[in-house]
Amino acid sequence: MSPEKIMELETNSIQTIDAMNQLAFEIRNSDTQRSISLSKKSQELSAQLNYMTGLATSLSNEAFCYVQITNYELALEKLFEALKIFEETRNEKGVAQVHYNLCLVYYRFSDFSSGLDSITKAVTYYKKVNDKSEIARCLFQLGFVYNSLSDAATAIEYFNQSISLSKELNNKASEAASIMGLGQVHRALKEYDKCHTYLSESMRIREEIKDWRGYAATLNAYLTLCLDTEKYDEAQQISIKGIKLATELGDKMGISRFMLDLGKTYVKQNKVSEGEKTILEALDIAEKINLKMALVSANQALAEIYESKGEFEKSLHYFKEFHKIREETMNTNAAMKAKSIQFVGKIESAQKEAEINRLKNVELKNAFEEIAEKNNEITASINYAKRIQNAILPPQKIVKQYLQDSFILYKPKDIVAGDFYWMETVDDLILFAACDCTGHGVPGAMVSVVCHNALNKAVREFGLTQPAAILDKTAEIVIENFSKSEEDIKDGMDVSLCAYNPKTKKLQWAGANNPLWLVQNGELVEIKADKQPIGMNEYSKPFTNHTFELNTGNTIYLFTDGYADQFGGEPVQKKLTKKRFKELILSLQTKPMSEQGTELDSFMTNYRKDVEQIDDVLVMGVKI
Repeated sequence: MSPEKIMELETNSIQTIDAMNQLAFEIRNSDTQRSISLSKKSQELSAQLNYMTGLATSLSNEAFCYVQITNYELALEKLFEALKIFEETRNEKGVAQVHYNLCLVYYRFSDFSSGLDSITKAVTYYKKVNDKSEIARCLFQLGFVYNSLSDAATAIEYFNQSISLSKELNNKASEAASIMGLGQVHRALKEYDKCHTYLSESMRIREEIKDWRGYAATLNAYLTLCLDTEKYDEAQQISIKGIKLATELGDKMGISRFMLDLGKTYVKQNKVSEGEKTILEALDIAEKINLKMALVSANQALAEIYESKGEFEKSLHYFKEFHKIREETMNTNAAMKAKSIQFVGKIESAQKEAEINRLKNVELKNAFEEIAEKNNEITASINYAKRIQNAILPPQKIVKQYLQDSFILYKPKDIVAGDFYWMETVDDLILFAACDCTGHGVPGAMVSVVCHNALNKAVREFGLTQPAAILDKTAEIVIENFSKSEEDIKDGMDVSLCAYNPKTKKLQWAGANNPLWLVQNGELVEIKADKQPIGMNEYSKPFTNHTFELNTGNTIYLFTDGYADQFGGEPVQKKLTKKRFKELILSLQTKPMSEQGTELDSFMTNYRKDVEQIDDVLVMGVKI
């Protein structure tokens, strides 16, 4: 009997609850609002019958719906409620499913560290219940996470593992999904022929098994390939086909995405009026379903269209909307990371309490509680600081989008750091910096938040783009913030800040104590920084702005003092020194930038051996 038939009987039974949950899961994409309503009704009945599995399952279904409509706060709330119930009832399959869904949420706001942790837990629990089909799905998701982290080799490994397991199970849908994943990895690597082969095979399989929702996903990936390879006529045909398919599936998110790409394709074909009309339609749909990713892209595209048409007032309107929504998204992502920490903390506390209550010895229980309380307070504070600090760092994916041939070596000495890297874009300029705040650990991290906000304010509120002017204003803001304290705070920041225009290859730079290294024609030139920090300084003066005309193949390096100051070596321990650091940089010039970062990391690890890391380490390298 179908779920609908069972529900028509209108009996308050476990069978009815299971039918509701099954139907809610089946329609979660095609009729999201009804799926939410069914999940809520299921929760009411489950509570009446004290059917905990039904309650947790409906919470998990409802959470998935909230992921679809980008309400991540509610998604997290429902998932952690479900996780608590599944863990208390020792339902390992349910625990695994919640962790899988948590990974989806974390992936949406680029918290890849938490995403990897969740999907790894999901694999562990699915292995316990020997659910190979779900393991294959998790391996596929692992591939996607590592691809987002630009780790192509690991992504390919997981996609291939998923394909092998899917073939063993004769699960064509899962196999096609991972083949699509391989195509997206090769697209990121700009290996377009391989990408085309994999995506075509994925579409063939999905068409064969009539997996039309999966087919739409691969079609969207193929559309992106067409845009990357400037095959605009084919991209137009694919977009129209995608809109028709998404409409048939009732997938408003898909309609918005395909329509947005169609509009961008029209613009590339110099059909600006058609592009404008289509993107406005896509924006209207995205606004109705609150699809933030499409809202950001649509507003940016419209701003560029109106600028090209000389309609500057309209262009400014959409440009402001673009920045407003992007800022809201970044703030939401940071808030969601903090919210996630709160939920995790509550569950961990409950688990520890349950363990304590099982102790028969009352004195041991009391001692455990006292020690755990003190330890939890310290650890929670530091971990919370780490999450907040991670929230202000630009995701590696975004950095790679603007600085494609680059690396960032970032190794905090403790859980949190005084060092941080920063990036912002304004028109054609890419602003990026390596920053070293006073101290390390929690105090350094607290100063880093103040200095990070000051940099943002200098650019976003005061509209500054010249590095020296940004540092002058940042210093002013930091001093003003610290002067509000009754205590004499002399903390601050050393920084190396670039403003690079990739169209003109013009680089502007300013530094506070930290220099810039420029490698041209096999020679390393050091540009000295102003000998003053960002912060209280008795002999402050305006920062110096330097301008360079760069050539293709030049490399630039920004860094803090942690790398050169590290101790190690044999047989006598000594400081690595800036001289040795320069020699190492020059020796790596024939290697790709990603390998340079890996080599620098390996060298330090081998140099340190058993010597404790003495400071935070941050090195940024960019090839022009």
